[in-house]
Amino acid sequence: MSTLMALGIVVLALIGLGIAAMFLHVVVWLLGAILGLLIYFIPSIIAAARHHEHFLWVLILNIVLGWSGIAWIILMVWAILGERREPPLRKSSADAFNHAAR
Repeated sequence: MSTLMALGIVVLALIGLGIAAMFLHVVVWLLGAILGLLIYFIPSIIAAARHHEHFLWVLILNIVLGWSGIAWIILMVWAILGERREPPLRKSSADAFNHAAR
């Protein structure tokens, strides 16, 4: 009876290890996918952070052509060197203050 119980424990341990390995495998793939998407959208993230004048174009071209290494590099340069515009909230609050001062 004790041999059967030991065999059962070993089988359950192996099943547990298999489930843990599959879970770890899925977690590693998900983290890799998230990191890959983050790297893929770096030009769009930079354009959004800089309040790029043509952020929407950078985003659309990043989605459509970002897989191409050359287009990704061009979009990165465009996101970094493109013209900035003032965020809408700052612009409207500045206009409110300027209007009150008149």
